[in-house]
Amino acid sequence: MMITNQRLVERNFENKMSVFSDVVEGRFASNTDFAVANTGIPTDIFNTLLIKTGNSEDLFAIRQEITLFKEKACPFSVWLDMEHLNAKWIDFLQEYNLHEAERNVMMKRENTLHVENKAVNKLEISQVENNEMLAKYIDVFISLFAGTTEESALESYFQQFSQKKLGPEVQMFVGCIDDQAVTTGLLIESEETYGIYDVMTKESFRGKGLGSEMFQFLLSQTKDKEKPVVLQASDDGKNIYKRYGFVDVGEMVVFE
Repeated sequence: MMITNQRLVERNFENKMSVFSDVVEGRFASNTDFAVANTGIPTDIFNTLLIKTGNSEDLFAIRQEITLFKEKACPFSVWLDMEHLNAKWIDFLQEYNLHEAERNVMMKRENTLHVENKAVNKLEISQVENNEMLAKYIDVFISLFAGTTEESALESYFQQFSQKKLGPEVQMFVGCIDDQAVTTGLLIESEETYGIYDVMTKESFRGKGLGSEMFQFLLSQTKDKEKPVVLQASDDGKNIYKRYGFVDVGEMVVFE
């Protein structure tokens, strides 16, 4: 049976959930109806429930997963394809005081056969392969949440982060200017696709094209050039990715 574009996006995202739960010895589980990543740490970025069906008849297992989050006072987010969203799911999520927080555009590029491996102009981009580079990646990542409750949660998460558990399918990159980390990027390979995530730039360095430079670099790092690449973009950001050959294939709704 042919896999839909939306399912390709879901599967890569599910792979990301698994990876970033395993590296802190969290719990990951998946079946045909849902996938869940529970780190045991109070971060709603890495505690994720992905609903993969429009059928909301049998909710026992999902209620069990939500109970586990609640028992440890762990905030979490619920993600589902807009095509699965219906009144019953909304009513169910509202039982737990979960409300729509954002929508992301699912996007896909068919391959990376004709991606130019442009010389990096402003950034010195390195793959995270040691603790020093990991610290730089974390510095950029957490800077985006400065002054929020999520900041301390992320600090706890990364204190338990084991880079040794990352497989070769996960590539983390840091872009530096004069040895200062200013932007990040993440490339995850699954069986069917590559996924691009976490293209983040420190606030004081935005508007200089650094995020675009990192994004172009990520596209050039795929080993299998015939594999499609997927991502999720904000409505504002999707036009940037369209310039790189990505097209809309669906919409993901996030509840928090």
